[in-house]
Amino acid sequence: VQDGCDYHCSYCTIPLARGKSRNMPVTSIVAQARAIAAQNIKEIVLTGVNTGDFGRSTGEKFIDLLRALDAVEGVERYRISSIEPNLITDEIAHFVASSKKFLPHFHIPLQSGSNRILGLMRRRYSRELFAERIDMIRKLMPDTFFGVDVIVGFPGETEADFMDGYNFIREVNPAFLHVFPYSERPNTDAALMPGKVDPGEIKLRADRLSALSDELHRQFYVSRTGQVHRVLLEASHKSGLMFGFTKNYIRVAVPYSGSLAGKVVDVRLAALNPNGYMDGELMLL
Repeated sequence: VQDGCDYHCSYCTIPLARGKSRNMPVTSIVAQARAIAAQNIKEIVLTGVNTGDFGRSTGEKFIDLLRALDAVEGVERYRISSIEPNLITDEIAHFVASSKKFLPHFHIPLQSGSNRILGLMRRRYSRELFAERIDMIRKLMPDTFFGVDVIVGFPGETEADFMDGYNFIREVNPAFLHVFPYSERPNTDAALMPGKVDPGEIKLRADRLSALSDELHRQFYVSRTGQVHRVLLEASHKSGLMFGFTKNYIRVAVPYSGSLAGKVVDVRLAALNPNGYMDGELMLL
């Protein structure tokens, strides 16, 4: 729904490669959503380079788009793929909480849990603002799944900075981390910064965060055991099972039935499977 970016984070080449933030008008995107609904597709994911910055080129706002899409008949679910913490307004959070279609699933870039490193990255928020946004959403939607992007090994990141960020992430307690080892990009300010981190150390830090992600993800799943959730089941199947996702992005497996493909059904989350998904029990229709 959006392309380009007006931000100039010190490590990123997107503004050079993709240009300024721009978007199609709300009316055009609504027309696309209606066309998708006509194909009997139940879920749409809104994505962009800087999704929450939607509206800069049309004089509209992201909340305008959300409200318009919410009214499209035939689409049962929307997910917001990624949105900067400083662009999650109270209005957006309250709207998602009240909507029957927008799901309690937020992917929010953090990049570092250290305010010092966030400053070097030229991010537009502090970790305090990030935590406040998470807390605000949780109060409205306690069952929300939070995915978080994190970069490790940014130039100048010391072990103390890393642990500062690590402990902050554990305190915020998201459900999943996307961990990115820092990779130098030409024509960025970060490429010229002192304090380059040894590649071996970057890998060790990335591994530590990945292990934390596995722990947090498992805890999120296990804590929902026994709950009944609405699950959109997919058509593909494997070893006699079909899979789908709850509103809050828990992957669930149930016995395969072709008649259920593409349908939203009630499933009880029975137990965490060793392969990382939840075994589900279909509630009788």
